[in-house]
Amino acid sequence: MPITRTASDLQRNISEVYELCEQNDQPVYITRNGHADLIVMSARAYEEQALLRQQVYEYEMELKERAGRAYAEIEAGGGVPLEEALKEWS
Repeated sequence: MPITRTASDLQRNISEVYELCEQNDQPVYITRNGHADLIVMSARAYEEQALLRQQVYEYEMELKERAGRAYAEIEAGGGVPLEEALKEWS
């Protein structure tokens, strides 16, 4: 369950929110009028998430490139019919 604090809590006691971010290594949701309005997290946690997003992006781009090459190969008459490929794997 996410950690939540109100905007008033943040204003009154920012050090508590800071400690929550550092101790739990997860974001703290700041609510205003009962709705999530802001997310606060440690720089370390943010950098880890940014690195993971970059790795996922690079992997997706690699897959897209491979799919494009495979499609071009099939369009050019290359490739192996599915039945033959399945026989090789059996």
